[in-house]
Amino acid sequence: MIVSVLVHVVVLVVLVRQTALWVQAGGGETGPLGGGGGGTDAPARFVELPASPAPPQPTPAHPVPPPVPVPALTATELAPVDVPMMPVAATPDSARASGTDGTGGGAGPGSGGGVGAGTGPGVGNDSGPGRGGDAAYITPPDPRTVLLPADCYKGRYTVRFWVEADGSVSRVAVEPPPKNGGCRREVQDKMMGYQFHPARTRDGRAVAYVYQVQLTR
Repeated sequence: MIVSVLVHVVVLVVLVRQTALWVQAGGGETGPLGGGGGGTDAPARFVELPASPAPPQPTPAHPVPPPVPVPALTATELAPVDVPMMPVAATPDSARASGTDGTGGGAGPGSGGGVGAGTGPGVGNDSGPGRGGDAAYITPPDPRTVLLPADCYKGRYTVRFWVEADGSVSRVAVEPPPKNGGCRREVQDKMMGYQFHPARTRDGRAVAYVYQVQLTR
């Protein structure tokens, strides 16, 4: 046991001494006692290397065609064109309101409640919505009370009422008219005094209309 301790102590002393010598030598290459390697006083030489060549440019797979010059656009002035105007016949307000260019018992080729070669609710050359033309889409006016004949007029006769959009009567025609002037005035006054529910279109709009009825006494 004593011999082992002495051997370890000797080894430790040798290691410490070798380490100290190596540190004193600068930690470089050492000879047997840690001496530095040999050196020379010759100057350093630098060798200049040639520059590396530029990399080759890639060749495009498809050649690019040169741009084609575009000719400049010039404005062209067009000559004005005269368009003939088509004449439009104006409809007078009175004809538009009454649907006729005449008075009396005229009618037309339309359909409605009139009398003549065609039927219609009004007078004139045609029949329509209250005054002329096709009035199938209009609901006729409805009397507010029962229409009674005049006391002075005996027999059967036809009465046409021009009923306005507010339900009032603006005109009355009796056929055949009474021969007596006093009876004609009595019939006229009695028929003008009636009130109606106005005629209406499909969308509920009140319109003027000619209402016809036959009375007998």
